[in-house]
Order: sequence, then C-alpha cells, then structure tokens
Amino acid sequence: MNKALKWLGGIVIGLAVLVVAAILILGLLPTPVDVPPKPAPSFIGAPDGAPTTAPLESNRTIPVRAGESIQSAIDGAKPGDVIEVESGIYHEALKVSTHNLTLHGQSVDPAGWPILDGESKMDNGAFVTGSFFTIERFQIRNYTQNGVISQGTVGPVYRDLIIEDPGEYALFPILSTDVLIERVKASGAADSALYVGESKDIIVRDSEPFQNVTGIEIENSVNAVVENNYVHDNTAGILVFLLPHKNAKDGHNTKVINNRVENNNTPNFATQGIVREVPPGIGILILIADGTEVTGNTLSGNNSVGLAVVSADIFFKDTSDFDIPLTPEQTWVHDNTYRNNGAKSADFLVKAGLPGVDVLWDAGAWDNTFDESNIKAFPVLPSSAWPGVLKKAVWQVLQLAK
Repeated sequence: MNKALKWLGGIVIGLAVLVVAAILILGLLPTPVDVPPKPAPSFIGAPDGAPTTAPLESNRTIPVRAGESIQSAIDGAKPGDVIEVESGIYHEALKVSTHNLTLHGQSVDPAGWPILDGESKMDNGAFVTGSFFTIERFQIRNYTQNGVISQGTVGPVYRDLIIEDPGEYALFPILSTDVLIERVKASGAADSALYVGESKDIIVRDSEPFQNVTGIEIENSVNAVVENNYVHDNTAGILVFLLPHKNAKDGHNTKVINNRVENNNTPNFATQGIVREVPPGIGILILIADGTEVTGNTLSGNNSVGLAVVSADIFFKDTSDFDIPLTPEQTWVHDNTYRNNGAKSADFLVKAGLPGVDVLWDAGAWDNTFDESNIKAFPVLPSSAWPGVLKKAVWQVLQLAK
C-alpha cells in the first residue's frame, strides 16, 4: 500500500513538473512583434500651421435676431468675437474659417435654443476650419452629411447641443487637437454620433448618444477620455478603433471611464464604411487600438457582447496591405459592472463561432489584461495576478486552439 502511494505521489509530482516545464517553455517562447504589413508615414492631430494660442483681435458680442443670417454675422466677425443667436429656425449650412469664434445660443432653456435646420438637403450644419471654435446652446437637425465638422483645428468645443438626423455624423472633428465634446444629445446618425478621428488630446463627456449606428467612436486617435456618458439604444455603444489607410496610423491611450452603456441593439442602418460590418448588440468594441483602459462602466442589456477586444482579422479578410499594426495590445479592462449581456448574439458572431458573453477577447495579444469577476467571458481571460510567463504560455495555447 505504501509503495503504491509512493508510486502515485511520484506520478503526480512528475505530472506537475511536466506542467510547470510546459508553462515555462511556452511562456519563454518569443511572441511576434505587431508591426504594420506595409508601414507608411503618419500624421495625427492639427497640422503644423494651426495656431497654438487663441488669437484675439476683438471681443464684441454680435447679435443675430430671428430671421437674420448667422453666416453674415460669421463673415463680419473677428477672432475673439461671440455671435449670440436668438431663438428661431435658421436654414443655413455655415462655414467658419475665423479663429477663436464662438457661436452661442441666447436662451438658457434648451426649448429656446436656436435651430439649425438643413431641411434634409444641406450638407453640414457647420463646416469649421478655424481653430478655437466653440458652438453651444444649439439644436441641429436634418443635414445630409454632418451636424458639425471641424477639420485641422486646435481647441474645438462642442457644448450643450441637441442633434437629430444629422446625416452620417452628429459631430465630426478630424485631424484636430484638444477636442472637447460635452453635454451633447445626438440621435439618428447613420455612422457615428460623437466621432473623433485622427486627433489627439480628446475629451468626450456627459453626453447622450442614442439611436445611432454607433454612439461614440474614437478612431486613429491618441490620448482620449470618454467619461460619464449615457450611451444607449445604438447598434454599438462605444468604439475605439484603429483603421488602415488614414493619415494617422496610430491609436492608443484611450480611457473609457464611468459610462452607462445599455441596450445597444438597434439594427445597423449604415450605408457605407466599416461600421456597416458592426453587428448589433455590442456595448464597447476595441478594434486594433492599443493601450485602452476600460473601467467603472456599467454595461447592460447588450445582446451580443458587453465588451469585445478584437484584432483586424475579425472584420477584415485581407490585411496584407494594411499600414497599421493588426492587434490590440496592452488593453486593461477592470472594475466594470455587467448585467444581462450576450442574451441573443448577432449572426456575425454566431457564424464566427463566438458566443454571447459579457467580455469577449480574440486572444490577439498576450499583454491584454482583464481584472473582472463573476462575469461570462470567452475564452479564459488573463488577469494582472498572472505572472507574465503564464500569460504568454496561455496565449501560446490559445494560438494553437485558434
């Protein structure tokens, strides 16, 4: 009997030694470096010629009465002026090139905010190339492309806005620096309601995007904070993307903090772009972007998945000409609350063999970390309690399984 026990003990010890040896071997194997298949020059944020401080030539308040032209006031303004607009409906597509200009609705009551109405035939509520531009206390509706687009600017501020049926995007700052979006309600965007692309130093907070294809999208951007938003009833809630063939080839250091991300199950009604491929039922989707932190959020009622961290090959069949890396790295997901996610996964995920869960990871990079508890997850998720060698070993096994 004692001899049998000794034999059994030896076998157990031997198996344990083999397991430890296997973990060490797998964990010490080299991991591939995530580099673009076809590297290309990158440019992010406002161009070099953009002003770095707000020019000040005047400090007038220019009134616009109901029935008058906002564009006429813009054309006569100088840097530092405030254009104060009375309640009323203004059928205009504004163009703003003057730096340090503010468009300000006179009324404090949202019911009295001036309305920019494109009558479903004008392209943009405002096309802005001037830096340090602010628009606040407006309603914007019925445009074919964008509510407000800012291109190549420093310091755009979008505050206290109600935007309905803006076309593709409600707000569309691109190639910009120091972007602030706050207290904006936006619905009906056929792409993204609150989009920031190819930009840096970004804040999107205290806003409510709903009934859009995507609620908030941070794309090919650096140093973004998405905080205290109520993102609900979109196709997908919050997207942090890095996409190919843009001026900016980088996307990292986005923080998604203290948002409510609920019931994002609206059928996808996009007509163009990658968002056509986004399945309904996703709360937060991180695609390729690096260094994203997701914490303090409540994700509930998203039918496909609460949060997904995925690589390029989930959405793209051929990545051979991509000028960006292909895999999200150094993602940290922690201390979020999950309820009733993954109840009815979209066909896209079913066909890919991916289950409906709270947290989905495609095992794209070994250094992603998930510090969550009591959740439905796929596959096994590495936490910060795991030593690096164990993370790498499990990642190697998952690569074989894939």
